[in-house]
Amino acid sequence: MARPRDKAETRKKEILENFYAVLATEGLEGASIAKIAARMGIHPSLIIHYFSNKEEMIVGLVDYMLGKYEETFLPRLREIEDPEHRLEAAIDAIFGVDWARLLDPSVFYACISLSFRNARVMESFKRMYGRLREVLVEEISDLAARGLIVKADPGKLADLIISLLEGYDFYRYIMEDRIDFDALAQFLKENALSILKADV
Repeated sequence: MARPRDKAETRKKEILENFYAVLATEGLEGASIAKIAARMGIHPSLIIHYFSNKEEMIVGLVDYMLGKYEETFLPRLREIEDPEHRLEAAIDAIFGVDWARLLDPSVFYACISLSFRNARVMESFKRMYGRLREVLVEEISDLAARGLIVKADPGKLADLIISLLEGYDFYRYIMEDRIDFDALAQFLKENALSILKADV
């Protein structure tokens, strides 16, 4: 039998999944609690029981998006025992199609936009990017200690990879119909790895 806390977490996740779906079709302004409740076939008061307002839901949604990335990619990486192959797989995943298509860009950037006006949403994004940076720093540090990649500040190398990723993602959303992004992704992967392995 599920414990009350587990049931509450399951219900909150269901609400966030439906909030995400409504955001993708209605936009941030149109994604009301009433519309989310209607989609779920429940009374709006049940949503308010778990999330007191829309801001609470957006903060939860950013954590939900982080969870989607972790659930999708971390188990794959943990299955790879060789650290060098694991880093290559991480770079490949970050610039891959699955990563790019995991989240609807209209939802992601709507939340990003709100983060400039809402400190709590900004903190959620900082947790999200902080977690990605933490995973990369851990892998880079391990490889540097083994002498398999360049001995440089792992944090700065992780920042470089994340900066390349974010620039690539935004540019792709804007210019997808004009540029061969498969070729660009491959170019970025190769150059990220060549920077990491320089002078080894």
